[in-house]
Amino acid sequence: MTKLNYKLLLLACGLPATARAQTSATPPARSAVIEAIKHQPDKAPPAEEPLYKREYTAAKPAYAVPALKPYTGPRKPIKNIILLIGDGMGPTQVTGGLIANHGQLYMQQAQATGLSITCNQYGKITDSAASATAMATGHKTYNGALGVDSAGHTFRSIMWDAREHGKSTGLVAGCELTDATPAAFAITHPDRNQPEAIAAKFPAAPIDFMYAGGLKYFAHRQDGVDLLARYRAQGYQVATTPAAAQALTSPKSIALLAETGPPRMPERTAAYMTLGVTKALDLLGRNKNGFFLMIEGSQIDDAGHFNNTTYNVQEVLDFDQQVGRAFAFAAANGETLVVVTADHETGGYSIIDGGMTEGQVTARFATNKHSAVMVPVFAYGPGSELFTGMYQNTEIYARIKQALGWK
Repeated sequence: MTKLNYKLLLLACGLPATARAQTSATPPARSAVIEAIKHQPDKAPPAEEPLYKREYTAAKPAYAVPALKPYTGPRKPIKNIILLIGDGMGPTQVTGGLIANHGQLYMQQAQATGLSITCNQYGKITDSAASATAMATGHKTYNGALGVDSAGHTFRSIMWDAREHGKSTGLVAGCELTDATPAAFAITHPDRNQPEAIAAKFPAAPIDFMYAGGLKYFAHRQDGVDLLARYRAQGYQVATTPAAAQALTSPKSIALLAETGPPRMPERTAAYMTLGVTKALDLLGRNKNGFFLMIEGSQIDDAGHFNNTTYNVQEVLDFDQQVGRAFAFAAANGETLVVVTADHETGGYSIIDGGMTEGQVTARFATNKHSAVMVPVFAYGPGSELFTGMYQNTEIYARIKQALGWK
C-alpha cells in the first residue's frame, strides 16, 4: 500500500493521517480498519425526511401469534395449494415485521424454509412480471412480460393445470387485478403496462374467484366495453363493495373494490385482505377436488419504492396475518400445501437499529428500485419438505407440480 493510499484509507475511516508511527510501513490490520469504521457516527438522514420513513415503533404487538396445532392424522394426498407472494419482501422486510411485532410472526411457524433466486431471463434484477411469470409458468422471461418471452414463446399458467385437474382457482391481491403478479397467473401479454388490454383477456382466463382493485379497467374503460357484463353472462357473481363481496355465495365471483389500487395500510385496514382471503377459502374450499389460490401482499413493494419504513412494516404485518390464516387452514385439514415467498426484494432495505422489546425498527434504503437479494420461501403442510434449499424462482412452479404429482 502506498503512503498516499494509506493516508486516504485513514481519512476514509475518520482517522488523522498521522495516526500511525511515521517509521512504520505496515498498513493497519483489517480488524483495526473495520473497528474504526464501526465507531464512526452514522450519516444523518436529510433533515426534511419525516421520522416515519425511517423508523417504526409499536408499544404493543399489532396482533398475537398463537402456536398452530399441526395436523396429526394420517397422511393425505395434497388437495389444495395456497401460494402467498409478498411483493418486494426480502429477508430484511420479514425481519422488520418480526421486530415490530415484538418477536412474533406466523411465518416463523413454517415447517420448511428456503431461498429463491429471482433474476430474470438475462440474469439481471427482475421486475414483478418476469418473476411472477417464472413462478406461474416455470419459465424465465424479460422484465415486463406476462407469460411470454423475448423469442415469442407463450407459456401456460399453472392455473390451467389446476383447472384441468378439476380444481377451483382464485386470485386475491392488494393491488389492481391487472397488475403484474395476479395477471401473470391468469393471462399472457407482452407488456405489463397495458391494463385495459390485460383486463380484456381476463374473462377467458382460468380463474374462478377474483378479489382485488382495478375496477376502472373492467367497468369504466376508455373503449366503453363493460367486462363485468361479460362475467355476469358467464355466470359469475360480481361485487364492487365490501358488503357485496361479503355476500358472495359462488366460487365463480369477481370482486373489484377500488377503481385502481386499494388504499395502503392502515387506511385499507386488515379487513380488506381478511375478507378476500376468508371468502376465497370458504368458496373455493367447497370443491371436492380442491383449489389453487394465489394471494399477493402487493404493497410491501410500494413501501420499498417510497423508502418508507412504517409503510413497509405495516404491509408486512398485514401479509403475515394472511399467512397465519393459510397455515391454520392447512393445519386443520392436512391436505393443503402452503408456500410463502416473494417475487423480489425492493429498496435494498437494511435495519440499523431498534429492538423487539420496544417493537422499534430503524431502517435505511439503498435504492428506490428492486435489488438482486434472494427472497425467503416458507412452506407448511404436506410436501413442504420439497421447498428447502436455494434455487431459482422457476422451482416454485416445478416443486408445486412435483408435490401434486403433476407432469
